[in-house]
Amino acid sequence: MSITQDGSYFEDFTVGDTLEHQRGRTITEMDNHMFTSLVMNTAELHFNQALVEREPDTYYGGKRVVYGGVVLAFAVGLASQDTSENALAEVEMDNGRHTNPVFHGDTIFAESTVLEKRDAGRSDAGIVKFKLLGKKPDGTVVVEIERTVL
Repeated sequence: MSITQDGSYFEDFTVGDTLEHQRGRTITEMDNHMFTSLVMNTAELHFNQALVEREPDTYYGGKRVVYGGVVLAFAVGLASQDTSENALAEVEMDNGRHTNPVFHGDTIFAESTVLEKRDAGRSDAGIVKFKLLGKKPDGTVVVEIERTVL
C-alpha cells in the first residue's frame, strides 16, 4: 500500500495542466496571531485592532488583514498533496505577490498550473515548475507565486 498519492510524480505532470486542489482552509484569528507573533512581524495592520478602527479609511474599513506569510503557507499546504507529496525538495519560490487582502474568517483554496518540466540531472527525479494561486471561493486571487519542486 502506497502512503502517497498516485499521480503526483514527475512523469504524471503535463505542461499547461491546471490542478484545482480539493481542500479549502478557513483562516482564523488564532492562525494569524500565532504566525505574526512567531515571525515577530511588526506591521500593526495584522494585530492592532485599535489602530485599524481609528483609521478605517486607511485600514480596510477597520478590519485587520491576515499576515501574507499565513496566506502563502496555507496555499502551499493546500497544493502540496497534489504537487509535492512525492517531491524530494522545494527548490524555489519566485515572483510571488499578494493581490487582494485576506481577513479573519476568509476561506482560501489553491490551484496549480504546470508551467515547466525539465531534467534535474539525476535518474530518480525531475524538476516541475508550477504557478500557484490562492483564491477565495468567489474566485478572487489573493496570492500567486511560481513554485519549483524536485
